[in-house]
Amino acid sequence: MDLKTQEITKYFRSAVAAQSYKEIVFKDNFFQMVEAVELLEGRINPRITQELFTEAKRNSGHEDAEESKKKTKEKSCLNVIICAKAIKTIFEANEKIQDEIDELTGVYFIPALLKLDGALSFDGDERKLPWFPREFLHPMVEPKLAIGTTDAVDDFMSNQVDQVIKIKAWPEYVKFFKNFYEKVTESQFNQNIIRNLDEKDPYFELENKVYIFLDKTVFTTFHIMKLYNELQKDEQFKALYHNFVSLQTPETSPLVQNTWAQMKAHCGQMGGEYPLSQSQREAVNHFNSMNEADILAVNGPPGTGKTTLLQSIVADMYVKRALHKERAPVIVASSTNNQAVTNIIASFGNIKKTGLANLEERWIEGVDSFAVYFPAASKIKEAENKGYQYTDQKGNFFVAKIEDKENLKKSKLKLIESCNKYFGSAYKDIDACQNRLHEELRFLNGTKETLLELVQEVSELGLNEEPLDEYICNLESQIKSGQGAVEHIRQRIKEWEVCFKKIPWIYRLLRFIKVFARKIQTELRLFINEDEQGFISEHMSLDEIKEKYSYKSEEQKKFLTQVKKNKEKLERLKNRYDHELSQLKYHNIDLNQKEESRYRLDSGYVNDLLDTKVRYVEFWLAVHYFECRWALEEDRPVGDQVGKTFESVLDKFYHRLSMIAPCLVMTFFTLPKHFRAYSVQKKFYLFNYIDLLIVDEAGQVSPEIAAGAFSLAKKAIVVGDIHQIEPVWAVNRALDKALAISNRVIPGLREFELLEQTGLNCSCSSVMKVAAKCCKYKKFEERGLFLSEHRRCYNEIIDYSNELVYEGNLQPMRGEGKSDPKLPLKQWPQMGHMQIDSEYSLRRNSSRLNLTEAKQIVAWIGANYTSIANAYPNEIRENLVGIITPFKAQVQTIRAELKKVLPDYHSTISIGTVHTFQGAERRVIILSTVYGNMDGCYFIDANKSLMNVAVSRAKDHFFVFGDISCLQGPPTSASGMLRRFVEANAVR
Repeated sequence: MDLKTQEITKYFRSAVAAQSYKEIVFKDNFFQMVEAVELLEGRINPRITQELFTEAKRNSGHEDAEESKKKTKEKSCLNVIICAKAIKTIFEANEKIQDEIDELTGVYFIPALLKLDGALSFDGDERKLPWFPREFLHPMVEPKLAIGTTDAVDDFMSNQVDQVIKIKAWPEYVKFFKNFYEKVTESQFNQNIIRNLDEKDPYFELENKVYIFLDKTVFTTFHIMKLYNELQKDEQFKALYHNFVSLQTPETSPLVQNTWAQMKAHCGQMGGEYPLSQSQREAVNHFNSMNEADILAVNGPPGTGKTTLLQSIVADMYVKRALHKERAPVIVASSTNNQAVTNIIASFGNIKKTGLANLEERWIEGVDSFAVYFPAASKIKEAENKGYQYTDQKGNFFVAKIEDKENLKKSKLKLIESCNKYFGSAYKDIDACQNRLHEELRFLNGTKETLLELVQEVSELGLNEEPLDEYICNLESQIKSGQGAVEHIRQRIKEWEVCFKKIPWIYRLLRFIKVFARKIQTELRLFINEDEQGFISEHMSLDEIKEKYSYKSEEQKKFLTQVKKNKEKLERLKNRYDHELSQLKYHNIDLNQKEESRYRLDSGYVNDLLDTKVRYVEFWLAVHYFECRWALEEDRPVGDQVGKTFESVLDKFYHRLSMIAPCLVMTFFTLPKHFRAYSVQKKFYLFNYIDLLIVDEAGQVSPEIAAGAFSLAKKAIVVGDIHQIEPVWAVNRALDKALAISNRVIPGLREFELLEQTGLNCSCSSVMKVAAKCCKYKKFEERGLFLSEHRRCYNEIIDYSNELVYEGNLQPMRGEGKSDPKLPLKQWPQMGHMQIDSEYSLRRNSSRLNLTEAKQIVAWIGANYTSIANAYPNEIRENLVGIITPFKAQVQTIRAELKKVLPDYHSTISIGTVHTFQGAERRVIILSTVYGNMDGCYFIDANKSLMNVAVSRAKDHFFVFGDISCLQGPPTSASGMLRRFVEANAVR
């Protein structure tokens, strides 16, 4: 590991250690109350200390409990967070005075270590520093309590970097956190009053007590931290990780074209309903051109088929390994939020069948998906309820069930029976089935290549997408026409001979005399026809005319020879193509279902057919081939090996599991522990082990959370959209700068811009941005590929997103709703608005609500829900209507109103903020703006990504319910553009 890589590793580790530098909600967490003097003296009374250690043991059910308990036992200490300052709640006449501030609102938090004897100490290893919740620092979204500014935090941290490194004893730490508090708040630490920059309430009274919480970030990021610790020590070169954290941007390479070689290289498709779109195929071609340590970034706007692309890449790798009789690839798909991860699992378990007999069924018992979930302990119950295939590193749950001796026995019988049913054979053992499946797979792949070679040969003859049979008919017509032209030349020469014979001999004899010459020319001029004008003149002799016609005859004969050759070649190609089609039909594949398109042999059309017919079958053959290998595999963990994490045992475990489920799914928080092995009395990570790391929803993943995982893989494909919801960053920009400087990633504040340019920062970047930096391809002047074809929304809806953030690069493919004869609800526009007059919304703590708006939305749903349900009889009710609003208080208000007024509907209608709808889609989306016409619309204009996500959830209709006057932004802003799209279309 070079020096700069090591420094960035330390920096990322520090940022992870600084997780959750935000307000800790008292009602959601266990805490103990102590005196302020105990904090300053650095010693907590024994009773409180015992309570905290007891609570820590209760948390042992957490995903990282085993490691956490071990750490607690070894160090006899706890990571805690101390809320040193909390706003005092003042009541008058049993009512809160400061209604916008929650009871027990902490404004200053101090991380520390608590020992069994009650002593507090500074955690120099973790280097977690005190913080003020970002929501209480200017600039802020909706001021309610402003105790300082981000600039003040930035200035203090930047100037105190050296002091932090020197902190050893508790008194030094006390001095540091007191100074920090006083510089930012301009209030005395030992006083219970804090100034408020909001002039309405210039001061707030503080609680006398101090509150201690368990530091839960030790649990959630524990495995990421351990991986970073090992990365700092391990000298093994990790090429993919080095590429990810490099500050260098690679030279761009030309885009990979969809050549014949690329078409042949594409072997597998997981779905057979539709072929790949042009940009999806482009991404697959670029993936197939990757080397180890490469990172491919793919920008995938809503509705452009990111999931289909990932399925295609997994299927392609899987089929290639089967063709070469290699081990199944270890492919890991990951993200940070559980929703993104479970979306992958659901999609890999829901492959639509196309009617290929029993080939599209699993031939082993107990398996029904191509993905296996590795959930955190806290998510196991949810995984079980949703029917996911889930396991852990030790092979419990799903793996234990399928590896059970009885299940293996049943699977072997089912394999033989299913194979014989599909092939009409009478095999007696799995070896024979495996060989037949591989033989069939090789045959189909060979046929695919042969067909593409045929199409290539045909294309070189210039068909220009004209069907082959029609083109051959045209050539026949050309041959007849050419033969007729040659015959016409012969006939015309005879006619000219007759013409010259008819001219009196005396004229010919005396043609040197002008008068006779003119007579001859007159005769010839009268005999020349239209076709001959331009190449025959009245001044020519018979020999000259014959010479001219001889050239024409030669030209026609050459043309005829070439056309005949082409026709013969195409007929041979047609016969070969017919032979290949008949061979495929014999193998249960009808490549052309429509006779009129049987001989359409342009490359795009045939390649699409291969996706849905041949590559799709290749995938299922590979599935059953690997099922046979799984059933026959003798090299499986047995006896004392089962459940162990020895390197050899883990290697067997993952390759066996990958045979039957080629996509292993887990969050970045759990991923490192699943690739940590044991050998020679020490634990170590399986660096450079994963064949492919897939990062999904990468625009929502902060770099420091995912970076370490890249060290465990050989190459990566990163899919996401920087124009959708951003990550929830764990550190603010000021702290991020301090961490970058203290870890010597940059020499000073000015150089922080370099980290921002490369995406290698922890306060305003994402894995998607870093991957774009690493990607050597460029499209639409941006690094990374771009999925262009949008199929979810009607054009009128996605046009908003296309104009708002995608600069017109999306290609709407669904068409306009107003022109769609199949549109179920023709009475409504695709983008519309219902005016609900309102001057002001109501504040509820830091949120907002509008009861009038909520009531009218519920009333409208009550009046129209039946019509919507009847219009979509085959759609599940949960996919019909969704209500999005900027504020959680409005979510609660609408939900309560819906439950009260329409109890039969409320469970089928999704209501939430934009974040809860990421990745979802509904037929009808309603946006409750909440703001009154005097409020402005800060939320809508604060981040274009939020409105992009909100609007693009709607497949058929997007309606804005609220006072349209709140949409006050300029024409290019999110609100101004939204007003332009909806105000002319009233919803009734």
